[in-house]
Amino acid sequence: MLLANMAVAHKIFRTFPEQALLRRHPPPQTKMLSDLVEFCDQMGLPMDVSSAGALNKSLTKTFGDDKYSLARKEVLTNMYSRPMQMALYFCSGMLQDQEQFRHYALNVPLYTHFTSPIRRFADVIVHRLLAAALGYSEQPDVEPDTLQKQADHCNDRRMASKRVQELSIGLFFAVLVKESGPLESEAMVMGVLNQAFDVLVLRFGVQKRIYCNALALRSYHFQKVGKKPELTLLWEPDDLEEEPVQQVITIFSLVDVVLQAEATALKYSAILKRPGPEHSLGLEKESDEEPED
Repeated sequence: MLLANMAVAHKIFRTFPEQALLRRHPPPQTKMLSDLVEFCDQMGLPMDVSSAGALNKSLTKTFGDDKYSLARKEVLTNMYSRPMQMALYFCSGMLQDQEQFRHYALNVPLYTHFTSPIRRFADVIVHRLLAAALGYSEQPDVEPDTLQKQADHCNDRRMASKRVQELSIGLFFAVLVKESGPLESEAMVMGVLNQAFDVLVLRFGVQKRIYCNALALRSYHFQKVGKKPELTLLWEPDDLEEEPVQQVITIFSLVDVVLQAEATALKYSAILKRPGPEHSLGLEKESDEEPED
């Protein structure tokens, strides 16, 4: 499939250098990527980001096959997706620099979508261009700016489709939580902010944000150690005679969460379970372990 798409891209571009509908994928945002590489170095996770293939090899080589290693890999994969930019359809006649034609993720100079005309209009346009390039139909009578408008519309529809898919998954999972919840699970921290943190819920594979002001905390404190963000939570004790429980939240920390339905229709939230003194220490110890080779 990929080879077919690449071959068609080269054919229509050679034949119609000003009117080819291609697909480009810009490289990741440099500053965000370099900050992430520095963070990984600090965590003892050296990453080769010279290309998308090198990054994938680094992720595969760094982690083992047990449940927690796979969770760490998914967390890191999610983190590396943030600097990535969206792939876009475009008309070749609207860009002068052919270096901008490249597809970063596939590491190829020319690419298009050809193999799925039944579900993508961009492929239909490419089929028409290929038919003309092979002499089965007349040369397309379309100006580059008109073709670019069609490409922009395809980009808009593709992003809308992705967003609807994400919302649909969230909607039906919220129904599950409402009908079967509350649901408890281990979770792994995948992002730390100054008043909240994001987790990957291991049992269900969903991502959720937990807000500090929704927890029974005496206080919380955010700091950065180099590029490593940290939230220190101080829980109110269950008993007045007990000491408050301290819990440190950082990337890859393992925590226990509860998913519960909200009063708002088809919404659910994640709540961090209050750790006991021994359990809290165990979580911090687990999160500090080096990943398996």
